[in-house]
Amino acid sequence: MAALSGCLSNLPAPDSIQLAPVPGVALPFKARVMVFVGETDIARKLTIALTRYQSEETNIREGLALAKAAKLVLAKGFETVEVNDPSIRPQIVVKLTGSKASWSRLDGKMKTGCAVDAWTSDGIPLGNFVARYDADRTDYTSELEAAFAQCLKKPVEELLNSPALARLAGTGFRAPSVAAYDAWMRSLGPIPPFM
Repeated sequence: MAALSGCLSNLPAPDSIQLAPVPGVALPFKARVMVFVGETDIARKLTIALTRYQSEETNIREGLALAKAAKLVLAKGFETVEVNDPSIRPQIVVKLTGSKASWSRLDGKMKTGCAVDAWTSDGIPLGNFVARYDADRTDYTSELEAAFAQCLKKPVEELLNSPALARLAGTGFRAPSVAAYDAWMRSLGPIPPFM
């Protein structure tokens, strides 16, 4: 197994990620955030590049690792963060997507991509923030979540520093009308259970 998963890198644990400060703001923002991850994204499996021309899919659900990492990183910036849980009556909805992650047996490199697409809970866009993160000498069985956390650091920092979020914070993260909230949440489609 050690030969397949490569040498261990020293990626920091996802919950140890430190976000850059937001000028004039004491984090976390007092807002409720729901991370939305669709069923297809949660079920997506990690791919291993066996050779330059051959790859195989593992049983490791990379979408689940991305969602767990997102919850931990976003919790550094917002008071309440849950995945696929509309019962928290979120003020912000983050639609989470990731590009297909891959790990190379040739060099132990993990390649990840991630995007944070943020909206108010009644559908007003706050911005789309995208990043890539490649880690050398990683162990795909234990460091996928940590690699996604590193990938998410930049997009989450950009969201926290965005003018649109500053305007929303200036309103006290107002609650939308029930009708607008319900319509937006329905527009997301089915919200699968998390974990």
